[in-house]
Amino acid sequence: MLHGGKTTYGQWPEERIPRALYLDPTAAVGAARTSTLLGGVVGSRELPGQEAPHGWVVETAHRALASAGLAPGSLGGQPVPVFLAHSRGGGHGLYDAAVLAVAGQLQPYLVHGAHPNEFSHQELTDLTRKVRQSLRESFGPDFVEDPRERATHRLACAIAEALGTTEKALLVDGNCTGGLAAIELAARELSKGAPWAIAGALSYVDTVNQVLYSNSRLLSSEGCFPFAQKGNGTVISDGVVLLVLTSLERATQERLPIHGVIRGVGGANDGAAEGYMLVPNPRGHELAVRRALEQAGVAPRELGVLLAHGTGTRAGDAVEAKVFDRALKSHGEADQPASPVPVMSIKGNLGHAKEASGLANLIALLAMFESGGIPGPVHGDKPRSLLEPGGLIEVEKTARSWPAGEQPRIGGVSAIASGGQNYHAVVEDRPSPARAQALLRGTRKRSARGDEPIAIVGMAGAFAEAPDLATLWTNLLQGRRAFRRLPFGPGAPLDLDAHRFAGSASQYDERPADILRHDPLHYLLVDLARSAASKVSIERGSNIPVVVSAEHCSEYGLRQVAAARLPELEEHLQRVLRETGKDPKGVARTVRAAMKRLSGDLPELWAGSLFNLSPSFMAARIARAFDLTGPTCAIEAGGAAASMGGLEVACGRLTSREADAVFWATADRRLGVMRMADEGTLGLLSRRDAPTALDASSDGYLPGEGATVCVLRRLSDAQERGEPVLGIIRAMGSAFGTPQDHGLVSEPAMSLAIRRAWSRCDVSADALAFVECFGSGHPASDHAELAALGRTLATARARPLPIGAVMPNIGHTGAAAGAASLMKALFTLAAKQVPATVGVTTPLVGAADNLRVVTETHELKDARFAGVNAAGSGGTHYHVVLEAGPDLQVPGP
Repeated sequence: MLHGGKTTYGQWPEERIPRALYLDPTAAVGAARTSTLLGGVVGSRELPGQEAPHGWVVETAHRALASAGLAPGSLGGQPVPVFLAHSRGGGHGLYDAAVLAVAGQLQPYLVHGAHPNEFSHQELTDLTRKVRQSLRESFGPDFVEDPRERATHRLACAIAEALGTTEKALLVDGNCTGGLAAIELAARELSKGAPWAIAGALSYVDTVNQVLYSNSRLLSSEGCFPFAQKGNGTVISDGVVLLVLTSLERATQERLPIHGVIRGVGGANDGAAEGYMLVPNPRGHELAVRRALEQAGVAPRELGVLLAHGTGTRAGDAVEAKVFDRALKSHGEADQPASPVPVMSIKGNLGHAKEASGLANLIALLAMFESGGIPGPVHGDKPRSLLEPGGLIEVEKTARSWPAGEQPRIGGVSAIASGGQNYHAVVEDRPSPARAQALLRGTRKRSARGDEPIAIVGMAGAFAEAPDLATLWTNLLQGRRAFRRLPFGPGAPLDLDAHRFAGSASQYDERPADILRHDPLHYLLVDLARSAASKVSIERGSNIPVVVSAEHCSEYGLRQVAAARLPELEEHLQRVLRETGKDPKGVARTVRAAMKRLSGDLPELWAGSLFNLSPSFMAARIARAFDLTGPTCAIEAGGAAASMGGLEVACGRLTSREADAVFWATADRRLGVMRMADEGTLGLLSRRDAPTALDASSDGYLPGEGATVCVLRRLSDAQERGEPVLGIIRAMGSAFGTPQDHGLVSEPAMSLAIRRAWSRCDVSADALAFVECFGSGHPASDHAELAALGRTLATARARPLPIGAVMPNIGHTGAAAGAASLMKALFTLAAKQVPATVGVTTPLVGAADNLRVVTETHELKDARFAGVNAAGSGGTHYHVVLEAGPDLQVPGP
């Protein structure tokens, strides 16, 4: 395709995006329409017999194994981590369910739209049911019925399940930079000793993507023309890429097929650069390129080609061209290329594969290594270049050969994302035996650093009825529960009013109107980050990364999804009302009035609506508030596992010495019609208004909401700076295993995570003061977790191990749940007392199990170490070993 100058994009098929409902070439900002249906479609021809998109990633994983010369099942039972980049909803399922949930709430809008006495109460109830049924039938067989499978983190889990691996499976949300971020995280795992790693990305385009990109004025109806004067937008496309990674040493020793060597990966955020977060800025991209070259130890003169982000938008391409020119000139004249370096983007061929776009460019680079040539322009034409003459880059006008020679062939690969995120990778051709040995000698010269303790030097949080952590701790000691009756059932909600943030808009460098168009979680996290960093030195412009643990789309984000798909709802409402035989004019009036009121209750569509879907924008918001230039991303893994997955990524950025501090945040707003419609069908919720856990009467949990932010440093650095040490992360262990009986915890996986964590620290099990359990209250999950503790830590102790759980107080706070457990554990160590697990009357374990559920506030003497468990419905499990922080102040009674 590259060397033939071909394009692969065309028109979206009707079953993906209905033309009559959504296409409007004159679509204005604010409309649930798209100005074009041009796109790149992956269909049955490319992946026959596979259901999109879960089937895509599984099938592609098997293809990747085959290309590595590995037999099916050869990674089974091995600690192989999976990192999959995705940030767009995962196909038919989550977004479809959101629209169905809104359809089920139509009755009050019909009451508003219809004339008095036009319909009876029962008729309106029946109409609402029929609209929902009609909409559901329109989704056809592609609709994902099982709520568990709708979660985006299941995409990564599906790979781990298919391969039978025993390490974590994390979804990396870096927006369009996610694929390169996944490679970076996988490479770090290899450097820590993992035998293999799977890294990849999935892009799946649906109606919501197309509508929101159209509202952002990013789409072209003519085609994608990177670095050309005629470029006027991009074309978004499907795509899936999965890479099997291992160390060069292993690949060389085992004579594996080497397609290329990743020499360096650099990430950066624009920080508080001028312009809004949708506008490309050279600051972060230039930093990412420089960091990648520095890590790789490669001079600009060694680069043979640059695979740019190159979306075909004139503003973005012009910025990127300046960045590359500056980067090539930055090392001095001796290290500059002797002639201009060709710059290109595969988007000109296949469109913008969003999350997979960086890896699509990487695959293109590997294809050039394979073929020994750099392709010419798309279609063979030579459009007028956007690049200014006299620089060190050029758009390739004709195909040229690129033969292997004495000097290794090396190329650069870039990806840029809205939200100010930037990544660059430096990749080298497959090495000769002599070259491989030279690379390995260079690697061995670097001093290997093991895991070192990580200090929490600042932390803040907000949960139901606890706007700060001091109140949370007081509530726990007093045994308070935060549940209250809500329209859709009991839960523990955050009290979060967006107008509170709009009233102080200048603090967020935003207009009040724009604040009201965004998920309030963005601004809550900024406030918590400022509180957490109040006693820490954070210099503007610092290379400080931000990692957010969150699941795709909060309740607010799903309402934004529904706003983008209102045309479908309107169509089915019209159809059902017409079937009543009522006056057509009356029907039209009712539909118009009902939809106008519904539209007003949903988030407004505008240029920044994309920010409300992907949690990576929450990380970007913190970076913008502090003017941070470290890489930003979000981690998804399902519930509490997302918390600890984000914490592990944050700690990894410190132990690798790429940064001196990291912000780690967690956030989840899950109480509302959208999420609860699914959660109620899983069989995990308690039927009581006051549930408990670890008890014979436990019957599940109630949902809650929460948000936290921690500032992390290496312990030695925190002590040297004189910053407060609130807690110390001594070790973390992770594992993957599918829970039985549709539960949340796998006993073998939890046991493995615990063993891995304790094998990484020199603490004895007898020194452990207590364990904060995941403790969901789901019977099978509690039994599995307690069995894991009994078979690992309890058997190694002389005394019974005290255990407890925070969920009966504040509910299951989703991606913030692991952080809630960790913060309770830190306060417990500091106060030397364990709060009771409320509601426990008949503990599931006792002295015979060498475990003891704390049913009354329990005093601790030598409280220095604690363990924290976390699990997610997808199958990823974590255990964290904590050490008391000497500077954590415990609030008074």
